[in-house]
This record gives sequence, structure tokens and C-alpha cells, in this order.
Amino acid sequence: MSEICDTATLDYDARHLGHWTTTSKAHLVEVPDDGGDTYTLIKDNGANLPVFPDGVTINDVRSVKLRDDDVMLCTYPKSGTHWVFEITRELLAGEVTNDGVTMVQGFMEYESEEKYANLQSPRLLSSHLLMKHLPEDVLKKRVKVITVLRNPKDVAVSFYNFSKTFPDAKYNGKWENYLQPMFQGKFMYGSWIDYITDWEEVKRTNPDLPVLTLFYEDIKQDQMREMRKICEFLGVERTDDFLSRVCANTTMKAMGATKEEAREIGVFRKGTVGDWKNWFTVAQNEWFDQLYQEKMGDCPLQFKYTL
Repeated sequence: MSEICDTATLDYDARHLGHWTTTSKAHLVEVPDDGGDTYTLIKDNGANLPVFPDGVTINDVRSVKLRDDDVMLCTYPKSGTHWVFEITRELLAGEVTNDGVTMVQGFMEYESEEKYANLQSPRLLSSHLLMKHLPEDVLKKRVKVITVLRNPKDVAVSFYNFSKTFPDAKYNGKWENYLQPMFQGKFMYGSWIDYITDWEEVKRTNPDLPVLTLFYEDIKQDQMREMRKICEFLGVERTDDFLSRVCANTTMKAMGATKEEAREIGVFRKGTVGDWKNWFTVAQNEWFDQLYQEKMGDCPLQFKYTL
């Protein structure tokens, strides 16, 4: 890993990197994959984050003041965040929408707090950060948290394709050189394994924190059933007719047509279950299965790799 600018030069890059100053611990790094191609990231409080234009730091996120009725959507990237955000937003509002609003509206490490401070309650905020990097109010106020899990093989494929379209990552590496560094935590948002195990520990040690855990594959299999779970968790009542309309409005095709900004950076690609079979070699699959057993053998979570 090489640093391409240190904290003393952040002001020089302010036009591109938002409000970072020399007092910030954040700095740019270039992380090589297994073939030597580099991935440009921000190193901030030990975490590898995307280069976002507003320059929101982890310290900024930690200081955000939450409301008692805020709802947090906490996911590892490429686990269905945009999809579940839109579903949840419509369930909360009780109306189907066809605007361009995406999870970026309340994406805490992307937007400064002032951008979403005045949103109407209940606000739906989102983040890919670990709990230790989120506002203390998450635990203090016991805000409702929805977390979405997706099988890691499909996550890896989706994340690889997204990384190549995300402009400021400046990454052009090959799939065969991407997989292992990703699960080793070298790229954007660190290790999927660390993220999943961290949230399992958060739930175990904070039993009074209201957390709804959803699985991407379950939503694909029966979206009506999973939306009813969300409604029950949020304490809202919605008719089956309304839920059916939300289903129709949150297909990949429907969202791709209205969420132009997200579509342009490759957020909506396939959204299928099992695409990993078109990418993983036999050797890669064996390597990952062994890694999973070593790192997560005691984890009670069960993932679906096909439907």
C-alpha cells in the first residue's frame, strides 16, 4: 500500500476531496491487487473508504445527532442497499414514488449532516461503516436498525464490477487478482467477513438494540413476505395491494429507469442470485470455502448461494 498524499497536502486537493483539512486523519492511498493494479481509496481511522466528493470523515459521522425515530439501514456494499432503501422508504411513507431519490440522500459517509438534518421524520439513514464508526446515538437511543446480508460470492462479483465503474477508485484490475485482496480487507470498506462478524457481535452484546436482519436472497424469493417483516418491525400497517405496488416499483428495471445517478455508476447491474458461478473458478471456490470455514465456521448465519 502506498500513500499518494499525506495529511499535510489534503488542502491542496480540497477542490476534489471536499472539506478535508490538515486536521483530518484521512488521506489518500493506492492499494495494489494481486496483479499490481491499484485501487484508490481514503484511509480514515484505519478504515479504507471510497473517495467521495464531499469529504465526509468518520469523525464527522461519529458526531451526527440522531433522532429517536430514525431508522438506520446498515449493510456491507453490494448487498442490496439501494433496493432495500427504496422498499423501506416507500413502506415508511405509505406511498409509491417514482423520483430520483436514492440511499445517497441519507448516506452518512457520503453526505454531510446538514444535507439530511432537516429531512422529515422518520428519517431513513444508511451506512456501510462498522458500528464503532457510527454515531454513539445508535446505541444510546436504540434506533431501529435494518441490516441486509447477501451471500459473499455474489457480493464479491458485484463489488468487483462496481469497483471498475466507480470513477474515483481508478481501478482496472482483473477478477483473478481482485478476489483474495477483497476478502483480506484491502479494498473499499474492508473485509466482508469482518463486517458480518462485527454486526453479529453487536447484536449479541446489545440485545436491547432493535435490529431486523434480512437476507437478500429471501427478498428475491418472496418480497411480499419480507416486506411484511419490515412493516412489522417499523410498526406500520400496509395493505397487500400497496405491497404489490411497491414490488412492481422496486424491480431492477423500474429503479434503473428513475435512479439515473445510481445507474450511471453501475449500481444496478444484474441483481441476480448465483451469478458467482459465472466468475469463480474451481480453485477460487475452494479457496473461499476454506476461508469461510476457517473464519466463520462458528457463525450461525446460513447463506443461500442459489435459488
